[in-house]
Amino acid sequence: MNGILENPMVKKLISFFNLIYLMVLFLLAYSTFLYDLQINKGAEIMFFTVYVIANFIFLGFLFFTRKEIVSKVISFLLLPIVLFILVFNMGNWILIIPPFVVAVVSFFITDINETVKVIFGTINLLVYVLAIVVLFIFSNINTSVETRLDESLDTSSDVYRLYDMNTILEQVDKSNSVSPNGELRFYLYDVQDNNKGELKLIVEPYGQDKVMKFFTLRQKGIRRVVYRFEGRGEIPEIVWKDNQTVQYKLSGDEEYSESYVTLPDKDYFVFLGLD
Repeated sequence: MNGILENPMVKKLISFFNLIYLMVLFLLAYSTFLYDLQINKGAEIMFFTVYVIANFIFLGFLFFTRKEIVSKVISFLLLPIVLFILVFNMGNWILIIPPFVVAVVSFFITDINETVKVIFGTINLLVYVLAIVVLFIFSNINTSVETRLDESLDTSSDVYRLYDMNTILEQVDKSNSVSPNGELRFYLYDVQDNNKGELKLIVEPYGQDKVMKFFTLRQKGIRRVVYRFEGRGEIPEIVWKDNQTVQYKLSGDEEYSESYVTLPDKDYFVFLGLD
């Protein structure tokens, strides 16, 4: 067995196999640039287990092939790719920490000139610090906390207890919230800020999410804020009048108000949280 593992050809083949890990992280960064990654309800433990184990298996492969040129190149590319995963998923630490650990460890164990390591390591450190500072600044520009009210909301959260969620779920059920032509869907978002907060009625494209076994990629950056209801806790009545006109009223209103909805172009910088 040891003879097989020490075979130079075996090490070369495994080093090329590590390209799969690089491509998966690239696809993760690219996908979370375009979509929000949300773990499917009930699949959290399985996803986390598979994700963590897969990362550390490839760390073992990178360690085993650290003297191979392909693995050396991969070890230098991992840190920039993981930086994008961090930027697009800030706060979702389960997605960030395992590949970050792999990237850092593989960078230091790779068999390459120490001077080159110091130079590239310093550059990566500066870029990481700059990215985190920029994200921190933008996150403090908008101090409000926005929570979508749907079936994925944590039942133990304060927001869940604030609303009659049975009524909310009836409002945002597909049979009611999807436009007649099936292209748009409205949602309610609770907004907690330094004042009394608000409830947003938002329309988003429907049918553009990508549902996988363990997670869902939700379309992001394309939405229209239709109306802002002052305060939190009260639930409006909402219906579609036609394919692009949504009507809404609070319990004390006699007549519906309505808005004609056209969606804007996709905002590719939504990860900065400036909406």
